[in-house]
Amino acid sequence: MDRPYRKMLAAKIHRATVTGADVNYEGSLTVPPELLVAAKIHPYESLHVWNVTRGTRLETYAIEGLPNSNDVCANGAAAHLIRPGDHVILAAYAMVPEADAATHKPRLIFVDDNNQLSHIGPEVAGPNLRSDSDDTHLVRSTEMTPDGQPLAEGC
Repeated sequence: MDRPYRKMLAAKIHRATVTGADVNYEGSLTVPPELLVAAKIHPYESLHVWNVTRGTRLETYAIEGLPNSNDVCANGAAAHLIRPGDHVILAAYAMVPEADAATHKPRLIFVDDNNQLSHIGPEVAGPNLRSDSDDTHLVRSTEMTPDGQPLAEGC
């Protein structure tokens, strides 16, 4: 790499629901092939896994699951940090030439609670949230801390 590069988000599957975890498996994260194709993530590609439910993070690789399934399974050591029912964000990165960094657009995939594709990017910056009824309308986050304070105050 003679030219300068930046490590940029290449693809993301947002808030997949974990359906299984098996510490005795050989390793990796099982993802339905339809989601891998939609996100342009290849089997055996490195994946960062951010557990929204538990706050843990790990890096592993993608294994293609069964067609037409909703299986997102943590295998091997990852099963210590990810449990069924957890929501996770799966991210893949790429080295992008500096000259292309400003125009680089990652592939952003959003799924429902059954790991079915609900829509494709873009992201909404916090503290705004996407409206359940219309992806073009934004609403402010109304989540509160236990003492009644807004959970996200600016971002």
